[in-house]
Amino acid sequence: MNEPQVAIITVLWKSAEFLPTLFAGLAHLDYPRELLEMHFVENNRGDGSADAVRRLAHEYGQRIPRVTIHEPGWNSGFAGGNNLVIRECMARGIPYVYLLNHDAAFEPMALREAMHIAESDPMAGSVQSLLVLADYPDEVNSRGGAIHYLGMGYCLGYHERREQMTDDRKQIAYASGAAVLYPTRVLKEVGMFDETLWLYHEDLDLGWRLLLAGYRNVLASKSVVRHRYEFSRSIQKWYWMERNRIAVVLKNYRLLTIVILLPQLLIAELALFAYALKGGYWKEKLKASAWFFTPRAWSFIVRGRREIARIRKVPDQFILNSFTPVVAYQEFEDPFIKAVVNPAWRMLFSLVKLIVVW
Repeated sequence: MNEPQVAIITVLWKSAEFLPTLFAGLAHLDYPRELLEMHFVENNRGDGSADAVRRLAHEYGQRIPRVTIHEPGWNSGFAGGNNLVIRECMARGIPYVYLLNHDAAFEPMALREAMHIAESDPMAGSVQSLLVLADYPDEVNSRGGAIHYLGMGYCLGYHERREQMTDDRKQIAYASGAAVLYPTRVLKEVGMFDETLWLYHEDLDLGWRLLLAGYRNVLASKSVVRHRYEFSRSIQKWYWMERNRIAVVLKNYRLLTIVILLPQLLIAELALFAYALKGGYWKEKLKASAWFFTPRAWSFIVRGRREIARIRKVPDQFILNSFTPVVAYQEFEDPFIKAVVNPAWRMLFSLVKLIVVW
């Protein structure tokens, strides 16, 4: 196979401590250096991340791809930071972009294995590498993302054994933005990350749009990236997660599907508000809900729905087959969810799938 050119993109945010490991992975990557570009986006000027990139790039020299640092001058978020470089790569005709978290590092064959799947499957809209835990590389961090039919997203496979991941090319609901390969020809068709989402659910939204356009999101289990993963329990993140979860649902489903789901969505909102009260982030939950009473929110939804209508080739009936009715992520394990909520969701989801024939 003649390897195509790839631009690797990492968005920087308080990243200096993680970058030595990232650069070590780059140096050992089994891929022609002349076909690689390494792009860093500085989203937090003055935190030392860009200086660390310059120092490490000088130390590694010819052992790593050519490094470019982009300095937008503001915090453009995960979505905007990646889009800045993706847009430039598309203009220059670069056929692939690979998104790599600042706290992640390639294993030597990671890019070659992901590229093998992308090049052999023209309908692969995204190819996620298998993410393993950096401190416990025999354990999985993520083998792809699951999308709950009410909009929640979570990673699959957490703490499963790496040697069990033998199902290469397995279709997933969406690819994690921490380690994923995208063909730029596909992004030209379906769009890049939605920058209104800024942080959280932007990779879920893109994965959903890829499914709507008839593409597949695929796991490359032989492409391995080590991730220094830590589940964030910051209160601020709940605003983005809750706001963006609802926004993506309102943007991507057909209107009639939203009408069918509306009672369940409202019940879920009440339950999540109760959970927010218990967890102490009820202010963030209220702020997220209040956003939908602003002109900006409805402008976003209307614009998004028009874009979905333009690219849609697949009905919601088919999309629901890629979604799940349960929450099965260890960081959210709760006896009540497992014993009561998930069985109720399964029953309701079965009913929804019988009704939604469009």
